[in-house]
Amino acid sequence: MKCGGALRAAREDGRTRRRCARCGWTFYDNPVPAVGAVVTGRAGVLLARRARPPYEGTWDIPGGFLEAGEDPERGLQRELREELGTRAAATRLLGFCHDHYGPGGFPILTVLFAVRLSGSPRARSDVAEVRWFQRDAIPWRSIAFPSLRGALRRHLGPRKTAPGPATAAPRISRLRARISTHRRPSS
Repeated sequence: MKCGGALRAAREDGRTRRRCARCGWTFYDNPVPAVGAVVTGRAGVLLARRARPPYEGTWDIPGGFLEAGEDPERGLQRELREELGTRAAATRLLGFCHDHYGPGGFPILTVLFAVRLSGSPRARSDVAEVRWFQRDAIPWRSIAFPSLRGALRRHLGPRKTAPGPATAAPRISRLRARISTHRRPSS
């Protein structure tokens, strides 16, 4: 906010946004960037039980918010170190999911990575517990964020093994094509 005046609803670019009636500043309510690790291994899929709100006590994937100026891969390594006491041995971009940080919370945009860990994970920081789940035993109804449930289902699907580069490449190509068709032309 520029002047601290009250925000009022205003139509802008086909959307309702909040704008200051005094100085004209617009609040865009853009999503906060985050990273998430879909960790798979011989023991299944690694989930972390949340130790703090929102969704305290539910299952989530390791990850968190990016710091200012931090790129997603560095943020992912930092979050894995903070939450699991380990690092990623290999990562691959899976895609993105968007949600709100709890009911009525601010919007978040999560960059999802497929990850193999270099060490044994243990609960640290804001994680109460870590546990490996076989795909047929994932507690879907106890996973924190709705969009994450969908992203996990899409990624894990009915497969017995995690997808390799050959199955991920078409998905990433389609994602890149979608992004390039939605870019605004440069002036």
